[in-house]
Amino acid sequence: MQRRILVGVPSAILAVALAGGVGHALVTRTDETGELSSAPVRERAAAVTQEKAPEAEVPKAPTVAVATKADTWFSWQLIDTATGTSSGSANAADQTNNTESMIKAWIGTDYIAAADAQGRALTAEEKALITKMIRFSDDAAAQTLYLRQGGDEVIERLISEAKLTGTTVTESWWSKTQMTALDATRMMTYILQRAEASAQTAWLVGLMRDVDPSNAFGIPEVLPAAADPAVKNGWTAHESTGLWNVNSLAAWDGKILVVMTHYPVAYGQAYGEQLIRDVASDLLPSL
Repeated sequence: MQRRILVGVPSAILAVALAGGVGHALVTRTDETGELSSAPVRERAAAVTQEKAPEAEVPKAPTVAVATKADTWFSWQLIDTATGTSSGSANAADQTNNTESMIKAWIGTDYIAAADAQGRALTAEEKALITKMIRFSDDAAAQTLYLRQGGDEVIERLISEAKLTGTTVTESWWSKTQMTALDATRMMTYILQRAEASAQTAWLVGLMRDVDPSNAFGIPEVLPAAADPAVKNGWTAHESTGLWNVNSLAAWDGKILVVMTHYPVAYGQAYGEQLIRDVASDLLPSL
C-alpha cells in the first residue's frame, strides 16, 4: 500500500527438661527491655507461630492518558496469550474502525488455509502475492487473493472461525471491514494458533516480522529491538468521510496489542502514527 492521504522476631532459646516422662518446655526469650524472661510451657512440643508473609500486590490494570486534538477517536486492546489476561479501552469491545490493511494478515492466512486443506504447497506466484501484500502492503495483491477466495466470504470465515463478536462485512471492501480493537486481537490470536499447526502460516507470520520499514510505524517503534514483533498496520485517508484511519497491530513474546484511530484528514498521517506511539508508550510498563 502506498503511504496515503502501538519485625523482626525476638530471638529465643528453648531449653527442655524431661521430668517423669513429661516434656517440660522452658521458653527463654528477651523482653522489650532486652532482659531475659522465661515461662514454662507443659506441652509435648512448643507451637511456633510464624509471621504471615505479605500478600503479593495485584497488578493494576494498564491505563492510557494521552493528549489528543479535537474529534480524535482511538481504541486499544492488549492481551497476554499465555495467561489469557486482557485489558483495553472502554470502547474496545463495542466501537469499530475500518481495518484498512490490517486485515491483510487474515486474507493471507485464509488463502493459505485453502492450500493446506488441498494438501499442497503455495506456488511461487502465490508466495509472491502474499509477500507483496504483507511486507509492502500491496493492495492489488490483496485484492487478487481476496477475490480468489470468494471476496466477502473471506471476512465471513474470519468472523465464524475466530468467533468475532464486533466485526461486520462491508460489501466488496476488505479494507472497510468494521472491527473492534478486541476483535483485532482475537484475529491475531487465531492467526498465531493456525501458525502452530501450519508451516505455511508460520511463514506468513515470519513475513509480518520483516515488513518494509515504511510499514513498521506505531507500536514497533516503541518496543525494544529484541521484541521482533509480527506487524500489520493499516492507514488510509478517505475523502468521503474526511477522516484518516490509522491502525497498528503487533504480536510478540505472547503479547498482542492493537491501537486503532480515526481523526480529521487535516491532521495528517504523522499525527496518527504519533498517537499510536503515545498509547503504546503508556502501556509499555505492562508489556
